[in-house]
Amino acid sequence: MLNNNLSRNKEEKVARCRQVRKLMRIMYCLSAAFMILWSCEDNKPDNFGREAYDPSKPVRIDGFEPDSGGMATKVFITGSNFGSDVSKIKVYFNDMRAPVVGSDGSHLYVITPRQPGEENIISVVVNNDSVTYTGKKYHYRTMTTVTTITGKKGTTEFKGGTLSEAEFHNPSTLCVDAEGNIFLSHWRVPYCFVLISQEKDLVQALYTGDPLGAPSADAEGRVVMAPTDGGDGYYSFDPDAQWAPKVRMMLHPSMDDTDRQNWASTNRLGLAACYLDGFIYSHYNNGHLMKYDAVTRLGQLVDITLSAGSFLYFDPYQTNILYLTYVNRHAIYTYDILTREHTLFAGTDSRAGWVDGHRLSAEFNQPSQIVVDKDGSIYVADRMNHCIRRITPDGMVSTVIGKGGIAGYQDGNPEDALFNNPRGVAIDQEGTIYIADYENNCIRKLSVE
Repeated sequence: MLNNNLSRNKEEKVARCRQVRKLMRIMYCLSAAFMILWSCEDNKPDNFGREAYDPSKPVRIDGFEPDSGGMATKVFITGSNFGSDVSKIKVYFNDMRAPVVGSDGSHLYVITPRQPGEENIISVVVNNDSVTYTGKKYHYRTMTTVTTITGKKGTTEFKGGTLSEAEFHNPSTLCVDAEGNIFLSHWRVPYCFVLISQEKDLVQALYTGDPLGAPSADAEGRVVMAPTDGGDGYYSFDPDAQWAPKVRMMLHPSMDDTDRQNWASTNRLGLAACYLDGFIYSHYNNGHLMKYDAVTRLGQLVDITLSAGSFLYFDPYQTNILYLTYVNRHAIYTYDILTREHTLFAGTDSRAGWVDGHRLSAEFNQPSQIVVDKDGSIYVADRMNHCIRRITPDGMVSTVIGKGGIAGYQDGNPEDALFNNPRGVAIDQEGTIYIADYENNCIRKLSVE
């Protein structure tokens, strides 16, 4: 009897679940149909109560709800004379445009854009009429989380396979191509160069041999290059050749130049593609900076006065500015390829520490790879501080995630997440940051939303 009752109860629960799912599907379809009707381009009043835009009247904002939220938060703006043709309505959070989902003339339904700023003034533009709401500001809440996409703490060798199967031993430096593929220089035996595809759930060694420096994609984000640890060689990985490794040599004008500049006797940490002139720049441990043509491979000496041991990254917006992170000087410098000015940009030169604040008062401890996001913020793998730092366009340094000076392994939000000697960072076109967590033998993903 008891078993019969349990069976009957189970059947009733299953039936209720099916009914709920069916009801949710119906509600979803009705909601979608309503939104399509609400946001269609007919500007005439209709049975849904939508009001047409009247160019003889001003556009007015009376308020909005909620007062705060993160990326993709639904915001409802109330007012008048918005019209119902969403193709003619623009909404801005500061200078960032927000997607407009629908309008009935006096109510706008919009989606919060990604990272418009901490405090936002909301503006509405309809045709040539615009209005800014001054009654209050919208407060943007940044959500930052770290997850592990592949690798396992405590492993001691490289193994390919799926993302869940793969293992690493000191993953070092990274780059991301235009398709979102991650490329990794793996710096323990076996030294190898690795393709990581989240889309294909694949981790695969493309090359095994001598260690390679920090990789960089070309200006189009297609062909990936990585320098040999010493000398003038580099490897290229072209998707048109199924990523087959191709060893290349930079060419010099004459043997005299090669002897005088001594390029081949020192190590290099990486390469950087310049958006301004199309050349590939390489920095040597003897302080020399050189560039070469990716097609002809002909090299040219740029400067011989720089310090040793730096990672390189070109600013995608100020395309004449090259960032150099001097690991052992605990500082970040800029080099202007037009004026040859070499300037301290962030950190306290030759002093290790962990201090947030203005960039020239901040302190780092072996800053390593560096990237710039689409908003102009710079992210730095602050290796010996075990954290990721950010430098905003207005020059303020903050610890995005990790705890300065505390090594560990933990995914999660800024209050919980821990790293152990993060050495490499790369960024994709969506603004997601990937981290080579060197001592934790993992590739981590930092989502800032």
